[in-house]
Amino acid sequence: MDSKDTKNNDPVISCDDDESTHSSSKTGLGKVAAGVAVGAVAAAGIGAPREASAFFNWQFWDPSRVIMPDNPAPCSGVCAPQATEFPTVIDKEPTTNFTSMDRSNFLQWMTIASSSSKMHSVTYDKAIINLLRQCKRYSFGMPVNVMQHCLQTATRAARANASDDLVLAALLHDVGIAISYPGHAQIAAAIIRSSVSEAAYRSVFHHHEFELAHYGHRIGESTTMRDLYIHEPWYATAAHFVDEWVQVSYDPNYPSYPLRDFKPLIRDKFRNYDTGSMEVTMSDCFREEPAN
Repeated sequence: MDSKDTKNNDPVISCDDDESTHSSSKTGLGKVAAGVAVGAVAAAGIGAPREASAFFNWQFWDPSRVIMPDNPAPCSGVCAPQATEFPTVIDKEPTTNFTSMDRSNFLQWMTIASSSSKMHSVTYDKAIINLLRQCKRYSFGMPVNVMQHCLQTATRAARANASDDLVLAALLHDVGIAISYPGHAQIAAAIIRSSVSEAAYRSVFHHHEFELAHYGHRIGESTTMRDLYIHEPWYATAAHFVDEWVQVSYDPNYPSYPLRDFKPLIRDKFRNYDTGSMEVTMSDCFREEPAN
């Protein structure tokens, strides 16, 4: 998207994989949000705390309004809504006309299979990369945008010689925001679950509860929610994950590795879902998991 296509001089966010340390919080993206702390409370399904009423006008900061901006800044390059890294829409594809599966026939399912086979060229790793790029559109008032936060978190994990599972978890722990802020930790955890260890999965799934130890007291929330899991075998990993990598990764001057440096890890971890080189059969098109 060329800058001349934007309206009213809206900010355009570059999607260059090399860009990893410059914050986009100077744009209008984050200025409508009370911050991640407010969104996180809403995401956990917790009501507005009375103790925080002195700091926030809760009628104004309606989480349903501030979690996702209505008009995020336009994004240039391959993280634009119709990203060019892989096809997201099949144009002019034939469609069937049955109104229930009971009324369908073999030829109609052959039409569906033909369309489905085209989507087998969409590899899982490219879809994940595109999802991560979409996170560059949001900062919610934080010092860095969500993709930069993810890159910084993953970079800290990598520099600490963490396992590949934990580096991947760090990289994708907030990727669910591209789909929905409420529940984003659970969305991200579901994406990586089959590719990482139980400890890495749980670290992502519960990272909001562990984060509250660092800011819960500032918004009138409990700082001990993590204690619910203190006897779980993955507790120490999740605590280290949040304390050492996640909660400190909002520094716009931190020299993060660029996205391109993490692409081999993403491709390796999701290789089992790469159907691009498969000889696709009709059965493959209706199989939930790729063939071995």
